Amino acid sequence: MKDLKCGLKICTNNKGYCCCAKTIKVGSNSECLSFSPDKQKSASLFEAGSDFVSANYSVDTKVGCTAPCLFQKDDRCIANGITVMSDADSSATCLTFVRT
Repeated sequence: MKDLKCGLKICTNNKGYCCCAKTIKVGSNSECLSFSPDKQKSASLFEAGSDFVSANYSVDTKVGCTAPCLFQKDDRCIANGITVMSDADSSATCLTFVRT
């Protein structure tokens, strides 16, 4: 999946709001289990720094998924693209999740 948007600026895999991981896993509660905070990014004093990083659309990320979602088939995501953001309790969550 090349259209994998990530709003978690402090994740190690986030490059200009794109996920650059080779594979990610979305859990049964639609949480991104591959979220990995980058201590260097979170310690940055310049909050908008990641806004100026070039987006990387070249990575074709494999998305494993166990959520009861319309786009989950055989433990993988078959959506054309997904968006991951932070929810109220600060965990990484797939916003493309549509309950079946």
